[in-house]
Amino acid sequence: MKKYILSTLIVVLAVLVGLVPLIHLSPIQDRYNLPTETVVFPPLKGAVDRLAQSIQLETISQDPRMLDTAAFDAFGQFLRASYPGLFATLNIDTFSTHTYFLHWPSTSPDAKNYLFIAHQDVVPVDQKSLDQWHYPPFSGAIEAAPGDSEGAEIGYIYGRGTLDDKSSLMALMETLESLAFQNFQPAHNLYFCLGQDEEIGGQAGAALVAEHCRQTGLSFEAILDEGGIISTGSIPGLKHTPVALIGTAEKGYLSVEVSFNVAGGHSSMPNTKTAITQAAAFTEALSDGLFESEFSAPLEGFITHLAPEMPWALKSVFANRFLTEPLLLSLYQKSHTGRALTNNTAVATIMASGIKDNVVPASARVVCNSRILPGTTPDDVLERYTALAAKYGGTVEPYQNMGSGATSTSSTESAEFLMLGQAVKKLFPDALVSPYLTIGGTDSKNFEGLSKNTYRFLPMVLNPEEVAGIHGTNERIALEDYHKMVDFYTVMVQLWSAGQFPK
Repeated sequence: MKKYILSTLIVVLAVLVGLVPLIHLSPIQDRYNLPTETVVFPPLKGAVDRLAQSIQLETISQDPRMLDTAAFDAFGQFLRASYPGLFATLNIDTFSTHTYFLHWPSTSPDAKNYLFIAHQDVVPVDQKSLDQWHYPPFSGAIEAAPGDSEGAEIGYIYGRGTLDDKSSLMALMETLESLAFQNFQPAHNLYFCLGQDEEIGGQAGAALVAEHCRQTGLSFEAILDEGGIISTGSIPGLKHTPVALIGTAEKGYLSVEVSFNVAGGHSSMPNTKTAITQAAAFTEALSDGLFESEFSAPLEGFITHLAPEMPWALKSVFANRFLTEPLLLSLYQKSHTGRALTNNTAVATIMASGIKDNVVPASARVVCNSRILPGTTPDDVLERYTALAAKYGGTVEPYQNMGSGATSTSSTESAEFLMLGQAVKKLFPDALVSPYLTIGGTDSKNFEGLSKNTYRFLPMVLNPEEVAGIHGTNERIALEDYHKMVDFYTVMVQLWSAGQFPK
């Protein structure tokens, strides 16, 4: 009887321990439901055609020495011809060869500064994948159907850049042209950086604009760049709920070259240990990871925002993190996206060895890439690479000086983040708003230290299959999503600029 009573008490205590955190798991989403006194306009005539035309200009980044100046020249001329009101209203500076820095001056002497970033360049297309595209990747083909009963356009625009990142750039241009036509007057200074080489690091584009800002003392209240999306079907417990993932930090980047030197010889008399076997053993060991998984600050915010919206069972797991964190982290390891969000990743990307089929090579090299969580430094990662490589007789050095730390984590309590959430709710009322860790690179990293807060978000609704189109095959954007993107930037420019229309 005593054992039964004791067991019952333990169960009751466990339930109470689990319920207390649930009581304090407060919903956050209502803070973004505030109304906005902003205006959206009907699409400018030809908006879809202009996006299609922009896709046809092959502004590809793959090596600074291979810059197709004719394509970038044509793109700049196309922008000026397409948006005359914008170019007549804003101040335009050119950096490097084709990076544009636009400034819409404020009407107030106490103005703050805000920066929007997008990039002109796109990644190349794997020629072996051409037969898998529904339309040629630089055709800008429009696959449209008659509008629905409410007049919404149905269909897609296909081509490289429709998701990353010409749609964002063109949507900003459509927004500015509309606002200029309406004689909009921003109360704060608005800046726009249109980079030329984001896909290869931004060193000849956004980095030069950022250096100009440092030299002139220009800093920003907030920055908005590409990054997270409105995700559907990818978050456990919220499979049927769209979630606006707003990047509040960006992972760092480090590439290293690991060299293995072992005496070679004739292939008819091989040693059991060769440079290739050592390189292969190192690469296999690398798959176990260099660091333990963890929840960084952006993921903590993600949990705080979304856990209250999840089913009871998951809500309970997140509420009792002091007990369940190991379980949660193990669950995150079951998908490549989950691992990217909770790990300092490390993967071999280039391997090279050998000169002839009957010669055992004396050397092998492995190039590896890591994306680094906030709180970990590139030196920390380099140290782990060095220790692991030493176990297999390898030596490590940074690869082509390609390294940068994770960015600082921006606030979710700022007025600017609140406005982002308001804009999301205005245009995507069913979406939840959440901070997020951006796992890829953006031009905004070049502006580190120049803004109180930097946010990374593209207002487009994508499921996991559609996300695969970014840098992939059959990249496309829905016509309705593109119009929504224009509307989103129209709302954001008004909110951040606190501007007004002439009465």
